[in-house]
Amino acid sequence: MYQFLLLIHVACFALWMGAVAASMLVVRTFEPRLTTNAGDVTTDAALLRAYIRHEVKFVDVVFAGVLISGIVLAQLYTGWTPWVLTKIGLFVAQFVATMAYIQAFIRPLTYPCPLSLYRRWYGLFAVSLGFFAITLTVVFFGR
Repeated sequence: MYQFLLLIHVACFALWMGAVAASMLVVRTFEPRLTTNAGDVTTDAALLRAYIRHEVKFVDVVFAGVLISGIVLAQLYTGWTPWVLTKIGLFVAQFVATMAYIQAFIRPLTYPCPLSLYRRWYGLFAVSLGFFAITLTVVFFGR
């Protein structure tokens, strides 16, 4: 059972990180179309919003999978060590930082927008991928 829970935990974390990377590619693909008046900006903006809505639903599921499987692993197998609490703290901090960044910098965007404003998306990915890097560093080198 321990191996199965660990597999679920690692797979959910990988899927979460992969979803962020995929979103970065989607945002990069839409950049030239949403920063100029060329083309059908309304349709492209609707496509980006639809993708992000689906991505958020997916990430909600895998984020819950990471937390639930981590809590079960800690409760039944590893115990509530400082490393477990650190990882939980990092996940919660990543969630809060991501939501705060979205609220402050992404939601106010309207399309088309200047490239300088559109690049706020990359700041969001920097926050997420930065937390992933910190978490992986703690997991692999912190014990």
